[in-house]
Amino acid sequence: MTKLKLAMLEAETAAQLAAIIIDYTHEEMMLVFQALEWEQQDRIKTVWKTIS
Repeated sequence: MTKLKLAMLEAETAAQLAAIIIDYTHEEMMLVFQALEWEQQDRIKTVWKTIS
């Protein structure tokens, strides 16, 4: 899960986050996301919101 965590934290666009979803299950994504610090979660939420 370290690889997934790093990929999530390095993502700068919603497209990059979407590409990660293809490689991992929803459960894996949520487990890693929930283990992140609040600030890290907020950053990922902000990036994800750029999808229009």
